[in-house]
Amino acid sequence: MKLTIHTEGWYDAAHHLNNYEGACKNLHGHTYKLEVWVQGDTSQVDKAGILFDFGLIKEITKQFDHVGNLTELMGFNSTAENQVVAIFDQLHKLRPDLRFKVRVYEKLQPKESYAELGDLE
Repeated sequence: MKLTIHTEGWYDAAHHLNNYEGACKNLHGHTYKLEVWVQGDTSQVDKAGILFDFGLIKEITKQFDHVGNLTELMGFNSTAENQVVAIFDQLHKLRPDLRFKVRVYEKLQPKESYAELGDLE
């Protein structure tokens, strides 16, 4: 039977955008919100009753939280789109047997803007 779980986390980071002519070419910061949906089968639940350890999301957000300039850290523009791809790829490397949907919100107020990537059915 299909099982889907959801978790979220937050991280604060500075970044800038190369090859961009707007205000975001300058160093600035955001509080990012990360949402992750994980899908597997009830047969994949371990002996503790866990499909996916939510602690892994904390480990991922630690890589981004207060680490300096994300664009320099990542080696390319740290747009919401690029961050969501990097996180999605990390999750698939950690658990290739599961399916994921990842959403990164760049800013929650005064508007919600996000990038999303996933392979959920």
